[in-house]
Amino acid sequence: MKKLISSLLVFSFLFSILSFSVSAESYTLAPGDTLEVKIIGQSKFDTKQAIAPDGKINLPLLGRVAVSGYTMDKLTEYLNEEFALYLVKPQVVIYLTPRPIYIIQHDVKKNTWEVKEAKSIEEARALAGKDYKGEIKHGDIITVEVSKKADFFEDNWYKVITATAVLAGIYATLNR
Repeated sequence: MKKLISSLLVFSFLFSILSFSVSAESYTLAPGDTLEVKIIGQSKFDTKQAIAPDGKINLPLLGRVAVSGYTMDKLTEYLNEEFALYLVKPQVVIYLTPRPIYIIQHDVKKNTWEVKEAKSIEEARALAGKDYKGEIKHGDIITVEVSKKADFFEDNWYKVITATAVLAGIYATLNR
């Protein structure tokens, strides 16, 4: 039994790593993402910055570089080629902080709005609720309703029944 449980734990751990790496490879960079670009052995060229609205970042030696639309693998390959013009066999490493997902929760009963920031798609799904069926991507702004509109009878059923009983009692008392 212990072997089965440990096998399942190892399998689930490996599956989560593999599923994350597949999604990271297919992730397309866009304005709002934060990139940390490092060149191994060249710490003076290290930089961390957000992709500007025009889709560019400013890199030492290269200047303004358009990075929006690249995947992480393609950008690493491109930057290795570009830095090779100035450095001997550069090894570029890029760390990504994806743009947040904003969930706007509208409470219809209280008529209030609350904006919540999700750092992952899983967190955004949890904040959006089980009824949300749409696709969620990094950088999305999603509006969901977290309660239904107030229903007079549902909120006041006990008052209606009490008032009806009181009126019936008064009517029965007066018509004796």
